[in-house]
Amino acid sequence: MTSPYRQEQIESWVDDFCASSRFRDHPSPAREYAPEVLVRFLQDACNARDVEPAALEEPDLRSGLLEGVAKMAIPALVRGAIPALCGAFLAEMEAQGRISGGRTMGLFVAALSDAFAEASTHKPKPFVSPTSKIGRNDPCPCGSGRKYKKCCQGR
Repeated sequence: MTSPYRQEQIESWVDDFCASSRFRDHPSPAREYAPEVLVRFLQDACNARDVEPAALEEPDLRSGLLEGVAKMAIPALVRGAIPALCGAFLAEMEAQGRISGGRTMGLFVAALSDAFAEASTHKPKPFVSPTSKIGRNDPCPCGSGRKYKKCCQGR
């Protein structure tokens, strides 16, 4: 659960980023959703280990992006720009002296774009059997030593 102080700090950081020049470099549709997305990103990242925003690490950011932001209802046109937006946000927070290693973490988050696209599709992955199919002439899996076609295939 996010404390009121942490929530206020996160919102302040997002507001400062949205007023910066780095924010204006992003496409217009992404800017429209940015405040909501960035607040959710930081909240979920902080809640992963219950830490303050300045103490975030890469696993926290991965969780915030792939488990939190990926579940948001965002148009497909905007989804592709979200990892880069979050990465620019972290780099700006380092430039402002709020997060150490923000540029590096920003590059890490931006590199998660493929994983983010997969996580945000909301489609379950198809089941793939770890074993191969049994052929008619393969030994029977029951252990009889006979061929599968002569043993258990008809059962």
